[in-house]
Amino acid sequence: MNNTFLRYLTVSITLITRAYSQPAISSVSVPVSLLTKHVYALTDDSFRGRETGTTGQLKAAQYCVQSFRASHLGSVFRVDSAYGSFYQPYFLSYSTISLVKTERGTLPLTYKRYELAPSPVTKWDSSQVVASHNVAGLLIGTDLKQEVVVISAHYDHLGYVEGRIHPGADDNASGTASVLSIASVFDSLARQGIRSRRTILFALFSGEEKGLLGSRYFVHNSPIPVQQFAGNLNIDMVGRIDYKHRKKPEYCYLIAGPKDDQLRKLVSAANKRSVAIELDYEHDSMNDSKQYFYRSDQYNFHNFGVPAVFFTDGEHPDYHRPTDTADRIDYQILSKRATLVFQTAWLLANPDS
Repeated sequence: MNNTFLRYLTVSITLITRAYSQPAISSVSVPVSLLTKHVYALTDDSFRGRETGTTGQLKAAQYCVQSFRASHLGSVFRVDSAYGSFYQPYFLSYSTISLVKTERGTLPLTYKRYELAPSPVTKWDSSQVVASHNVAGLLIGTDLKQEVVVISAHYDHLGYVEGRIHPGADDNASGTASVLSIASVFDSLARQGIRSRRTILFALFSGEEKGLLGSRYFVHNSPIPVQQFAGNLNIDMVGRIDYKHRKKPEYCYLIAGPKDDQLRKLVSAANKRSVAIELDYEHDSMNDSKQYFYRSDQYNFHNFGVPAVFFTDGEHPDYHRPTDTADRIDYQILSKRATLVFQTAWLLANPDS
């Protein structure tokens, strides 16, 4: 028998066997158990609410990096001119007002105004500098590996306020858990020989609650040229149900830039082939009264011309309160929203798939 034919037959059988053994991507979901584990871990009292610049935030960063390592992601940030770190350190300066003079006298206040450091000297009472970190991991693509899909969330929260820990389960342990879990799903597929064509960058930012400062620093100091970013899928608060949808909880708000219609269509296609939840576009406008598009990290990507979409559940009574706890998350709907992001990422990372 011809040796060339034998080799062809062997390769064909291998490919057919692999095709039947591989899961249909549209049926892949993000596990509830994994999301639950991450949310409860990130909201533990030992993290002290994950305020940017605190030991609790650093502990959360270390937790996220540990998860990235477990998902076999590569490091992306430079250390001594070589790629070798999951951490991107940056500094913030804050100035504290101790009192404000008014016509009626003085009103005591405790307020901190944060900016990326170094910043110009101001006429505030005091100025201090704190260190923080963005964290990120990389899954290299195949033939389109120079093009990058960014899946992001912020992992910081408010910290310890007025004598109480604010755990930030929905805001934004839910988004952080989604990024970590989606990375795990991509890793599981990669170990079965199923890799995306484009590279996936999983990015977690601090400083969001201080004014989107972590993501602003990231896009201005990106380890990969921003021009190579095919799109940003940003996840911020995806574990609860707002009042509008209390009777039909399977929904997700989508908010994108005015020129990002192709990304909207991609999310819709991903939704139809997988979780089939309601996509709510009520706040999908730069002029929306709640100004959602300006309030999370996708805004900084948008400012650099990167197509960006924001996945969120809206707001609820526990927003920015100590009652935003892990036991109040709806993990079934969290799984569906995280799965929607995964499915969108897969389509974006595999054009013409």
